[in-house]
Amino acid sequence: MNPYQVNGIGYFVRQQYNPERDCGRPILFIHGYPFDSSLWEPVFPFIPDSYRLIAPDLRGLGKTPLPESAAEESAAEEAVTMENFADDLAVLLDAMDVKEPLTLCGLSMGGYIAMRFAAKYPDRLAGMILSGTKTAADTAQIISNRQKQAAGLRSGTLTLKDVADLMLPQLLSPKTFSEKPKVAETVRTMIETNNPLGAAAAAAGMALRKDTADVVRNLTVPVQTFGGSDDKYVPPAEMNALAKKAKSGLFTEFLLSGHLPPMEQPETFANAVLLFVDSLFQAG
Repeated sequence: MNPYQVNGIGYFVRQQYNPERDCGRPILFIHGYPFDSSLWEPVFPFIPDSYRLIAPDLRGLGKTPLPESAAEESAAEEAVTMENFADDLAVLLDAMDVKEPLTLCGLSMGGYIAMRFAAKYPDRLAGMILSGTKTAADTAQIISNRQKQAAGLRSGTLTLKDVADLMLPQLLSPKTFSEKPKVAETVRTMIETNNPLGAAAAAAGMALRKDTADVVRNLTVPVQTFGGSDDKYVPPAEMNALAKKAKSGLFTEFLLSGHLPPMEQPETFANAVLLFVDSLFQAG
C-alpha cells in the first residue's frame, strides 16, 4: 500500500520488508532538508530484509504533497513544525501497523523531528540514531536566514536550484566530490526537483524549533550519534557532545564523509546502524 493516508495526506513511503523473515526490529529513517526518502536508498541494499525499513517522504517533500488547503495563499505561508512532522510519523506507523518499539534514525532536520517524536511518543522507541543534527535552538541569524529562504521560495524570488547552489558545496566531503561525482549529481537533483512550497514550510518550521537537550537527557533508551569527519554543518565534536548528553549514548565518526554519510558511505553507514540496532536486543 502506497501512499498511506496520514492526517489527510497521501504519504509516500520507501520500504524494505519481508514478513516471512521479520525479526521484529523496525527502523524508521527520517530525511533532512531539503531532501526526500531517496537519501536512504543507497543504504537499503546493505541491510538484510529481515529488518523492516521505513523511509517516508515527509509532508510537502518528495512524493508526499502538502495538504490541499496549502494551495490557498494563507495556508501556503504556514510552517510545518518539527512536532507536526513527528505527529504525522506516529499516525503513519499506525497506518502501517507497526506496533513494536522501533529505532528512529534521523539526519539533520530528521534528527530534530526524531527528538520531538521521542519527547511525545517515548513508549514507541527502542533506540534513537541521530546523524549530523543538534539539540540547540537556532541563533537569531539562522532563524532569520530560514525565514528569508522560506519567503523567497514561496514568492519565487528564490528557487531550489539557488538553494542547491548554496548548500551543495557544504554537504559533501572533498573525497566524495572527487571520487564519487555521481553522488553530488544525485544530491543536486534531489534538491532541485523538490516542492518549493514544501521546502518553504519545512524551513519556516525549523525556524520555530526549540532546544531539545532535555529530551535527550531524559531518554531512557540508548542513543547513537553519527558524525562525518568533514561535516561543515555539524562538526563531529558536536555529535560526540550530543551523545554525552544521553544516559546511554555512543558516538561514531565516519572518516572522509561530509553531512550525508548515507549517500557518501552507505555500506559503512548501514553496518553502523545494524550494530546499534542489534545491540538494543542483546540484553533480551
